[in-house]
Amino acid sequence: MSSAVIDVINEIVFRNRDRLANPVLDGPTRPNSRLEECPVVNAAINEPDDIAFSNDGSVYVTSGHRLIRFSNADFADQTTVAEFDGLATGLSSHPQGGVVVCVAGQGIAFAGGPENGRLLRFEGPDGLKCPTSVVVDEAGVIYVCDGSLDNTPDRWVYDLMEKRRSGRLLRVDPKIGQIEVLESRLAYPNGVCFGTDGQSLIISEAWSHCLLRVPLSRAGSKPSRPNAVAGNLPGYPARIRPFGPGYCLAMFALRTQLVDFVLTEDSYRRKMMETIDPAYWISPALRSEFHYLEPVQGGGLRKHGSLKAWAPPRSYGLVIFLDEDFEPQSSLHSRVGGSCHGITGVAEHDGDVYVTSKGSSKIVKLVRAAGGKSQ
Repeated sequence: MSSAVIDVINEIVFRNRDRLANPVLDGPTRPNSRLEECPVVNAAINEPDDIAFSNDGSVYVTSGHRLIRFSNADFADQTTVAEFDGLATGLSSHPQGGVVVCVAGQGIAFAGGPENGRLLRFEGPDGLKCPTSVVVDEAGVIYVCDGSLDNTPDRWVYDLMEKRRSGRLLRVDPKIGQIEVLESRLAYPNGVCFGTDGQSLIISEAWSHCLLRVPLSRAGSKPSRPNAVAGNLPGYPARIRPFGPGYCLAMFALRTQLVDFVLTEDSYRRKMMETIDPAYWISPALRSEFHYLEPVQGGGLRKHGSLKAWAPPRSYGLVIFLDEDFEPQSSLHSRVGGSCHGITGVAEHDGDVYVTSKGSSKIVKLVRAAGGKSQ
């Protein structure tokens, strides 16, 4: 009997069980400590979320309710250029200069460039309650992921534990302030970029651990249904950006068998959420405080005061480089006990890649190896 048939039978008999098992990190994704070896270019920003470079080489970073600017990639002079009423999340460079930034509960703001200071407000039922990522095309049309209609960005762990699937892909025409829903019922879309084929959008769907391709017509009409181009990822994907002929993908947490199992046990999970502090739920986290109440699974116990690097992680740091067919080519890890966890943002500038470690409050420049490939 084939494994596919066995999977279908198991899905029928065990209705809550995920058909796809937690994948093993091996080959190009084999665990290493390369993120720990990368230079830290800034450690003065609290929980940096996303990063983007404008056309003039300026660097913009979101942190809490703030939008921060640096004049160049040296990250030497920090200036807060805007403070918003909502959380500042996803960032993207604008072809006419400056950047656009997602503001939870409000809309999309412009910083730098010809529309500096403008705020496109989208409130009410069609508003941006949980914007996560954004990208702008050459005509200035904005595509934004709204992660959830039920939870705000700071409540992402609630969205996962409640097994929500209310995310959307939106298209915004800033000239007339029109917003259009292109896709709905997405499992927390957490990253978006233009495909290297120039004819599609690539979306990272966090709760289903996959990447989706959304074809776009040249006329800009509504895209056809998305199709999965990479599935059963080893972690929860965050932002994704083109890099060379392929892509660079940030993972904000690693999957574990314990969390995957808890997500199949609905009554247990509901009771856990009702009676336990969210900091100690059996769930992924951007960082571990190593508190004695934090959940662990077999292999995660300290022995002789030491926590093994290969223990099942409470938090983790992971960046994966993919080719044009979305096959992993190399990866950088910060394992259990590491100091570069919760990777949420990624940006490329002059051939270098920068990532934000929200869990460890730092910005890291990825080291390039011989041959031009990031390792």
